[in-house]
Amino acid sequence: MFMNRRSFLKIGAVGLAGALEAEKEKGTAGRVNEKYAPVEIINHSPGLNPRVFFHCHSFPPNPQKFPSDPETGFFPGSIDHLLAFISHLGFDRATAISPFEVPPGRCTSRIGEGEDGLAWLESEAKGRKEIFLFAALNPQLKNSVERLSKAREKGFTGVKFHPPICRFSIDASRDREFYELLQSCRMPLLIHTGVFSSPEPWPLEEYHPLRIDRMANLFPGIPVILAHGGGRAFCREELAVLQANPNTYLDLTHTLDKKYAWHIPAPDLEAFFDQLGSSRIIYGADYPWFTEDDYHRDLNFLKALGLEEKDFELVLGGTFMQILEKAGR
Repeated sequence: MFMNRRSFLKIGAVGLAGALEAEKEKGTAGRVNEKYAPVEIINHSPGLNPRVFFHCHSFPPNPQKFPSDPETGFFPGSIDHLLAFISHLGFDRATAISPFEVPPGRCTSRIGEGEDGLAWLESEAKGRKEIFLFAALNPQLKNSVERLSKAREKGFTGVKFHPPICRFSIDASRDREFYELLQSCRMPLLIHTGVFSSPEPWPLEEYHPLRIDRMANLFPGIPVILAHGGGRAFCREELAVLQANPNTYLDLTHTLDKKYAWHIPAPDLEAFFDQLGSSRIIYGADYPWFTEDDYHRDLNFLKALGLEEKDFELVLGGTFMQILEKAGR
């Protein structure tokens, strides 16, 4: 549900960190209130990079999991709802990932059996210049190279891999033709990383950070974005991958709070910023599994880490836009 913009309070990082800790002790962490309201980070203006709401899933209406929003009438996961949501939060653009083409029950963000998820998203977002299209693809399928080529022609900006949902491995040798085409197109590749809990588990080895390291090393022209930073379980392995490969980037989606499945402890998050700098870090949402309060709490946490306005300008869109600029997109 949308709410009116809150008044922002400017408080120091030290005071904020203490406030957040006090909220946790009282069991109210994660709830935005007037006393610890979000800090206005950037005086956003047309002269700055656009703010890009990163890592958003799109899919047909699913009333059982996501009832229509009472204030807009739109279903979460729809392009209409996404655009209303980002406008409310003060973002200019968003990345929308096409539905996964997987059997029922595998995940919520899916298309109907036999339907084309890329075609569905292209149709839904037609004429919406605020949307960057990401194609959820499985490089192991026989027609994957052809579909990647068509997606590029249709204006898709990037590709999303989710190995445990789509049941494939990161294999730079087997799927060389796919990665070669991706590199020639200079399209960003967003990859799910970190343990994914599922009734149908998929071996961690199939998408282990070292597999991503090998692929990123063999194809240095692909901007590789590591979603979730591997979570607590693999964050240090992923830091090594990021240090070793300058074409890799960190996506902070669902890492900043303990309630998230891929939470990363504060010392490890600080290490990412210290070693990489904000120009290789992107703030993401995993919309529509995301609320306005999640956004405000996340920004407060980042402020407590000591991020300055220039850092926020990068993580809230600047880094992603730089990836596109470097790729000539």
